[in-house]
This record gives sequence, C-alpha cells and structure tokens, in this order.
Amino acid sequence: MLNPKLDLPALKAAYAKNKRLVVNDILVPEAAERMWECMMRETPWGLVYNEGDRVVKVPAAELRAMPPQERMRRAALAEERARNGFQFLYFAYLTLDEYLAGANKHLFHAQMIEAINAPEFLGFIRELTGIPSIIKADGQATLYGPRNFLTMHNDAADAKLARRVAYVLNFSKSWNPDWGGLLQFYDEQSWNVTETFKPGFNTLSVFTVPQLHAVSMVVPYAPIGRFGMTGWFQDPTPSDIVQSR
Repeated sequence: MLNPKLDLPALKAAYAKNKRLVVNDILVPEAAERMWECMMRETPWGLVYNEGDRVVKVPAAELRAMPPQERMRRAALAEERARNGFQFLYFAYLTLDEYLAGANKHLFHAQMIEAINAPEFLGFIRELTGIPSIIKADGQATLYGPRNFLTMHNDAADAKLARRVAYVLNFSKSWNPDWGGLLQFYDEQSWNVTETFKPGFNTLSVFTVPQLHAVSMVVPYAPIGRFGMTGWFQDPTPSDIVQSR
C-alpha cells in the first residue's frame, strides 16, 4: 500500500528539523480511496471519551441504541470536564483490538493495520524518523464529528507501552481549516501554537513523542467528519521480547 514514489531522503531531512512532518500521497491512490469508502459507508463507529483516567468505550450497537438525550448529556459532561483537565470525545473503530479478536475481517481496516505493520511500512518509518528500534504499530480509526475534540497533551504514557512515534493517516477530502479538527503543536513555555497540520486526504501526519499537541474542536457546521487512522509506532515491549525467545 505504501506509495513507491516517495522521496525518502528528502522526507527524512525535513522530518529531522522538528521531529514532525506531513507526508503527502503516503499510500497508493486505490488504497486511500478504498479506506475512505470504508470509513464513509461501512465502519461501525463507536464512541470513546474519558472520565479522568478512565477511558469509556461505547460499542457501535450500544451507541445506536442510546437515546439522543443521553448522547447529548455525555457530550456536555465531557465539554465541562475539558475546562479543567485533559479530555477527548470522538467516534472510533478500535482497529487493532477488532483485528486481534478476529472480528470484521471483511472490512478494509484489517488490510490497513496489516499494511502498517508490514516490513515495508515499518522500514519506511524507521528510516524517516531515525529510530531503528521500532518494530510495530497499533491503530484505531477515528471520526471527529461536530463538537468532537482532543485537548492538549504530549502522549507521554506508561513506559511499558514503548511509544516512540505518533501518527495520523488522514482520509478527509477537501477539508476546510475553518471546520476545526486541526492537529496543533504548542511550545512548552507559553502554550503558543507553533505549527498546525490540516486534515487532508492520503496524508500521513507523524511526529516523535513526547510533543505537546491537541486536536481542535470540530465546529457544529462542519460536514461529515474528520476521518483518520491514528496510533503509535512502538519499540519492543517486555511481552514482545518474551514471545521472541
């Protein structure tokens, strides 16, 4: 699926400046179109948000059965919590979890998570970032609809997760920056925005962690949503080392 025409030496030099980059035309066109089609028409979207340190995952079937008033109540509470702490609220399909469970193998998500973890793609990421220890990637499909958001954080996590590089494979066609959903980076001292990546189509937003960043709220009048596949490229974890013996 990786576009064979990418200029890796030039991309590597650009990435080295700030340890982040947008790579255009990352996939071959037919793969990008198929992923967009799957996200638009086939994906069983659930809802994810956090209550403090607890991540709440509402499966698609439960979300479909949920009364509109309850959806609105949960969204309002998430917005209230966002005033004073880290908060996220968006629709998701837990790609890697579903893949490992053997579910929905007919969806193109399964082929995408396999492609991201294939030697060709992992080798590209190792060379691009200069991190040779990366061996795998996780991933989830995301849909940011109106009033969805992800507040400022730096992706620092428990060391056992071994996160090295965050990524977003973007599948948003003709996205207007006025609609929000912008991946914004901040300086550590004054929280000024230092760089912004606009959602695009068939692009890869990638950056070494930790870096302070957020996804701005999608405005109520935005159409459809901001589609992406997100996750982290990772070093070996203790479980990987045990399994390899």
